[in-house]
Order: sequence, then C-alpha cells, then structure tokens
Amino acid sequence: MNLNAFKLSTPIVIISILLFHIAITAHAMYSLFSDFTVWTFYMFYPMMLLIFTLVWLGITFKKRVFAFAYFMLVFFEVAMKLFFGKYLFGEVFGEVLFPIDLLFSFVILLLYKPHFGDRTASIS
Repeated sequence: MNLNAFKLSTPIVIISILLFHIAITAHAMYSLFSDFTVWTFYMFYPMMLLIFTLVWLGITFKKRVFAFAYFMLVFFEVAMKLFFGKYLFGEVFGEVLFPIDLLFSFVILLLYKPHFGDRTASIS
C-alpha cells in the first residue's frame, strides 16, 4: 500500500476519533449533571473520559508525547480491569473506553509514522 494514501486518510481518521471522544465525553458529562444526587465513584467516569479526550486532542495536534500518554492511559485502564475488576474502583477506572481504546491504540501504532512524520536525529 502506498504511504501517500495513508497520509491523506490519516487526518480524517484522527479527527473522527477525536469527534467520537468529544461526543462520548459530552454525553457522560450531561448524564453526570442531569441526574446528580450524591457523589459516588461513578462520578469519576466523565473525568476519565475528559482525560482521554484531552490526550487525543494532543495526538490530533501531532505531539508524540500524547501518543505515549494514551498508551499509558490504556495500560492503566486494562490493569484496573484485570486486577480490580470485581471492586467498584475497577469497574469505574477499568471500563472507561474498554475495548474501543485498544482499537484506537492500534490506530495510533498503524498511523504513527504518517501522522507524526519522520523523527530525524542529527549528530553534529
């Protein structure tokens, strides 16, 4: 497959995923504040979605550090799901975007070079 085809479709894919993050975060915030009774651990769910959205916004602006931050967030989420899945803490922090965030991580890996460009190291 031609690398130019990836370069043309990369912004569309990245922005589409950003719009998905924004939509699901807005829905979670609406659900949080429209039915607010008492503060529980489930109130952290929209905050975690907001963190995922902000990190993906950094990926949209082609900052490499945010790609690694997204990988770390996904790792944190999977670890919470595996180790604390039976507890409330694991339910809240282990199922933020699971399993779709694993697919998004694969998209980052697949489109890493076309999206972020070559990283040249010059030795002077």
